[in-house]
Amino acid sequence: MARFTFIAIGVAALLGVAGPVLAGEPLATRLETALQDVVASDDTVFPGAILFVGTPKAGANAVAAGVGDIESQAPVTPDARFRAGSVAKPFVATVAMQLVEEVALSLDATLAALLPEEARAGLADADRITLRMLLNHTSGIPDWLTEAAIGQIAADPSRVWTTADFVALAAALPRTFAPGEGWAYSNTDYNLLGAIIERATGMPWRQAVRERVIVPLGLAGTSLPEPGDLSMPAPFMHGYGLIGGQVTDLTFIDPSMAGAAGGGTLVTTVGDLATFLTALRAGRLFKDPTTLAVMTDFVDAEAEGGQTGYSLGLERYVLPGGIEMIGHAGGTAGYRSGMFFFPALDLTMTFALSVQTDPSPVISAALTAVSGTGSP
Repeated sequence: MARFTFIAIGVAALLGVAGPVLAGEPLATRLETALQDVVASDDTVFPGAILFVGTPKAGANAVAAGVGDIESQAPVTPDARFRAGSVAKPFVATVAMQLVEEVALSLDATLAALLPEEARAGLADADRITLRMLLNHTSGIPDWLTEAAIGQIAADPSRVWTTADFVALAAALPRTFAPGEGWAYSNTDYNLLGAIIERATGMPWRQAVRERVIVPLGLAGTSLPEPGDLSMPAPFMHGYGLIGGQVTDLTFIDPSMAGAAGGGTLVTTVGDLATFLTALRAGRLFKDPTTLAVMTDFVDAEAEGGQTGYSLGLERYVLPGGIEMIGHAGGTAGYRSGMFFFPALDLTMTFALSVQTDPSPVISAALTAVSGTGSP
């Protein structure tokens, strides 16, 4: 699915800036104004948006614009929760890397050694696919998330999905390439990682992520709802999409619909995502500093929106003008989200939109506001 387009993003002027230029109004005010303009624009389609920008000079700034519920027209708030889609992948990858650090798993272990045959039934090359290949999407295992699968999800939003369901869908498809001989984003890789974590820890993967990441970091606005639990804790931003040409509330699709790969699994806030990404970058989730270095070893991964690399759970993008951002994007029914660090600017940005659409107008506006310049 398309993520970013970054057409004429207008951020090249930020290159070479030692730190964000903070002129005139406070950054939070400029960010809020910029986000309101983006939401109100005829060129965008999302009812609500939430944005966090953090810099050493300006501190943490969370703002929101638009409405969180188009029926009540209640404004969305900066602390509103949302479903974060594939932003869940770095959380899962972090737990996998912790287990590697503890020697409970090995990056070179094969799928055949990591899971019993019944848990990987029908998948080719199990004796050649390694844990590392699952983490960085070089396994060649096809992505089960096809148009046909999306149709099944739309037809029965409350269906509870299992890892076995995802594996069966993937096994019915031809492999994308031989193990290690290419790169292709595959949700199936992370569904298998969830099963591997469960086998290694003896607990559900959701519990492992809670105990190893969410609780230690004090992410009070973050949860991993169990399959069958369609509720959302308040405050939350509703997510929308077009079904049969009608605007439809997609907030309450079952959180199992993509499992450990993301989907509706991770409910969170922009502030919590910033806390997680900052802690991850600082190595606070690992005991050995070299673990983070291994996790951030990128392979070439050319994809839409300027994506150039994928590591063991993180994406790398290069924007027009050469600005690099590292983190992960997320897209699921009703939502688009992302968490990124911009090394050249020493800036952390997280965001959520209430429609699964291109977020580049929000990213562009935020970077322009940070730079202290006018409109892009």
